[in-house]
Amino acid sequence: AGRRYAVATVHRAESTADRVTLSEILAFLRAQARECIIVFPIHPRTRKEIEAWGLDLSGILTCDPVGYLDMHRLLRSAVAVFTDSGGLQKEAYFHRVPCVTLRSETEWVETIEAGWNRLWKGPGYVPRRDITSYGGGHAAEKAVSLIVDHLISDRD
Repeated sequence: AGRRYAVATVHRAESTADRVTLSEILAFLRAQARECIIVFPIHPRTRKEIEAWGLDLSGILTCDPVGYLDMHRLLRSAVAVFTDSGGLQKEAYFHRVPCVTLRSETEWVETIEAGWNRLWKGPGYVPRRDITSYGGGHAAEKAVSLIVDHLISDRD
């Protein structure tokens, strides 16, 4: 079986022109790389800024930009997409791959409403986590305790 991977793209001027923003995005991608391989085809403008600012790409698998068909091949088996691209958000949806849009807004609001896309914005982003649907896992013990207490109180 192949290893799990996600696809990342970053190319918009608002993502790459500011050192702090680009650094935060890369920190987010490095954090995600602890969970799965991040395949990051780097746009020339993005590569130029990363190199100029000496930003950290450790733990991220980088490559040159890929064409349309190769991107679809990558998406087909990806577990997630992290992107600032408008089009790739929708392509991720078509492939049924969850997406985190590396912006504070999206033109594809329906992907958010359908639960296939989430917005990210710097340090305020809260990663998805599982919730406990049925309490903390001790419902049986609590139920038994209540029943025993009830039975004991009926004796008195």
